[in-house]
Amino acid sequence: MKRLFFGMILCASLCACDAKNPVITCGGYNIDMNLSDDGETLTAVINGDEMTLTHAISASGARYVGELNDTIVTLWNQGDNWTMFLNDDAPIECTTK
Repeated sequence: MKRLFFGMILCASLCACDAKNPVITCGGYNIDMNLSDDGETLTAVINGDEMTLTHAISASGARYVGELNDTIVTLWNQGDNWTMFLNDDAPIECTTK
């Protein structure tokens, strides 16, 4: 019984880490993300460049916006799906690694 309980706790811990620190690919961009405990900021490393995005108003899902090298970066999450926008260009669909 103790092994089952320990296994359930370990699995829940690993699942929580994956949800908080997703790694995604959007087009040619590899993105490692770390969501803050309060959900207000998202630190992202995009192809080696680190940036902080802040939580923004969204009708659905969670949207984070920041600026990297004079480019407005928006990462939008709805469920398990992520989409990236660079400035006002077309959306770039993302896949989870």
